[in-house]
Amino acid sequence: MGTAVWALIAFIVVVLIWAIFTKRNIGEAMILGFIMTLIFSGSQAFDLFLPSLMTGLTHSVVFATLAFIFMAQLINYTGLIGRIIQILNSLLGRLPGGAAYVNTLGSGLFALVAGSGSGIAATTGSITIPWMERSGWRKEHAASVVAGNSGFGSIIPPNSTMFIMLGFAPVAASVGQGDLFIALYVAGLYALIHRVVVVYIMTKKYNIQPVHADLIQPISKSFAEGWTSLLIFLGIIIPLIINFGPLANWFTSVDNIGETAMDAISFIVWVPVFMIIFTLLVGRNHLPKGKSQWTKFFEETAPAYYVIGPVLIFTFATSAVLNQMGLTDQLQALMTSFAVPKWLMIAIVGIIITLVATPLATSATIATIGLASFGALTAVGVDPLLAVVTIMMFGATEGSTPTSGPIYVATGMARVAPEKTYMPLLLYYTLPLMIISWLIGMGIIPIPL
Repeated sequence: MGTAVWALIAFIVVVLIWAIFTKRNIGEAMILGFIMTLIFSGSQAFDLFLPSLMTGLTHSVVFATLAFIFMAQLINYTGLIGRIIQILNSLLGRLPGGAAYVNTLGSGLFALVAGSGSGIAATTGSITIPWMERSGWRKEHAASVVAGNSGFGSIIPPNSTMFIMLGFAPVAASVGQGDLFIALYVAGLYALIHRVVVVYIMTKKYNIQPVHADLIQPISKSFAEGWTSLLIFLGIIIPLIINFGPLANWFTSVDNIGETAMDAISFIVWVPVFMIIFTLLVGRNHLPKGKSQWTKFFEETAPAYYVIGPVLIFTFATSAVLNQMGLTDQLQALMTSFAVPKWLMIAIVGIIITLVATPLATSATIATIGLASFGALTAVGVDPLLAVVTIMMFGATEGSTPTSGPIYVATGMARVAPEKTYMPLLLYYTLPLMIISWLIGMGIIPIPL
C-alpha cells in the first residue's frame, strides 16, 4: 500500500479512537487526524501545512455550511416550521395514522432547511408525538417514527454531509454541485416513499386512528396563518431556476453574462444565502429584538458552530494533504487489486458506514470514512455521482441505529426507554434503507446522472 493509504488509515483510526473512547468533541479528533496525516507526509509536512490549512479555512463549502446552520437556527427561532406542520396536519391529520404522515412529510420539508437529524427529531417530534400518542400510537412506535424520519437530514440537500463529500478533492473533481443536488432530491424522494409505506404498514398493523378532531384546524385557517412560511423554500427554488433549465441556458447565452459568469456562481453558497434572506423577511416579526436578545440567540447557537466548524475545516485540510500525497491513484490501485465484485463491495461499504454511524453522527462518519468509501466504490465501477449518493444514503441510517442522537431526542419526548425502539427501528428503517442504498449503488433504482 502507498503512503497516502496508510495516512488515511491512520487518520480514520485516530478519529475513531478519540471520538468513541474519549467521548470528546469530534472537532478535536479531526485536528489530531490532520496532524497525523501531516506526519505521514514526511519531509513535505512543513510545505503542506499552511496551504492545506488555508484550503480548509477558505473553502466555499465551509462558508455555505456555516451559513446553512445560521439559517436553520433562525427558522427554529421564528417558529416557521411549526406553522408548516399545522398546514400539513390540516391536510393529512384526518387520515388513519395521520400524525405520523404529518411527521414524515414535515421531517422531509424541515430537512430542506436543517440537515441536523437531532434538530429534525426535536422540532417535528415535539409537535407530532403528542398527536400520535393521542391517536393510538404506542410510545416506542411514535418515537421510532420520529427518530427514523430524522434520517432525512442526511439525504435531502443542502446538508453538512453533502458539503463534506464535496469538500474532498477527488469528489469535487468528478461530481458537479448541481448534479449532486438533483440526484439527492431524487434519492430523498425514494426515502420519503419508503417512510410513507412504513407508516401505512404500521397504521394497518396497530389499528391507528386519525389525529383527534380538536387538534386539526380547518385548512383555510392554518393556511391563512402559515402560508408565508412556505416562502422560505424560494431560497432553494430560485437558485435551482437560475442554475438549471431554460433560464440558465438563456443566462449562459447572453453576451453580458455568459458561461464564465454563470460558472462563477456557487450553487451551494447561494442556497443558504437566499434562504437566510427569505427567513429574515418572512419571520421578521419573530426575530430577536434588541442587542440583548440577539446576544442570547448567538450564545445559544454557538455550540453548533463549535462542532461543525473544526470538522469541516480539518476534513478539507486533510483531504488536501492526502490529495497531494497521491491518495486517489493509490486507493484505486489498492481496491482494484482485490477480486471483489461490485455488488459485494457496495454491501461491505454500506455495512461499515452503518456500523461507524452507530456511535458517530452522520457528518462525523462521512468526514472519517467518506473519502475511503468513495475510492472503494469508484474502484469497482460505481459512477462517482452514484457513489456519493449511495454513501449518503447509507449514512442516513444514523437516526435508526442504537445510541444515535435522534433516538434519545425522540424517546425523551415520548418518555420511553431508548432500547424499546431498537427493534422497530432496525426492522422498519435501518434494514430497508440499507437495501434501498445498495440498489441505488447497483444502478437498479435509477438516479439521474
